[in-house]
Amino acid sequence: MKSLYFLILFSFSTVAEVNLQLQSQLSEMAVVDQDIRRVLGQSGWHQAPEELRAQVSEIDEVNTSKLKRILEGRSWFTASEVGTEGIRAAFLIIQHSSDLEFQEKMLPMLRQSYLNAEGITGQQLALITDRVLLAKGNKQIYGTQARFDEGAIVIEPIENPVTVNERRAEMGMPPLDDYFKLLEEMYGIKDHPEIKMNVY
Repeated sequence: MKSLYFLILFSFSTVAEVNLQLQSQLSEMAVVDQDIRRVLGQSGWHQAPEELRAQVSEIDEVNTSKLKRILEGRSWFTASEVGTEGIRAAFLIIQHSSDLEFQEKMLPMLRQSYLNAEGITGQQLALITDRVLLAKGNKQIYGTQARFDEGAIVIEPIENPVTVNERRAEMGMPPLDDYFKLLEEMYGIKDHPEIKMNVY
């Protein structure tokens, strides 16, 4: 049984913001995050060698430490300070961190950033919310978390699964069935030509 890696692609262009140096620092970390996951995807998500998985973990750990240092003395970032690109870059670091305490600490800030429309999307908030819930032994509420088990995609337990698509719709996400097909396509289990790979 293996956990799944989720690839979320962003473009990181240069935008004139109040703190270009900080924005650039965050974006560079996110580019490293995405580059290694592209290599992971090319190797076959569930078939990647352990050395590559270890490299992913090392990059995540380094990025987490860097972001923690940046956040010392502050709670979070504003869009006027680092742009929505900088905020989304910081989200990637948090999402891929193995530090549950850090993720849980940052969740209220990410939620407020989403409510303020400052760069965090409903999908992103759902991803980190579900990850924290599962890590604490609870059921997820949006159905974003899955695992690869004996050649099949398995969605982790969901609280009130009957209404999960309503909650997903509220966050601007497609129905769970479409997401499941996307994961099957991404992991090479089954082709679904009707599913666009850029949904997530």
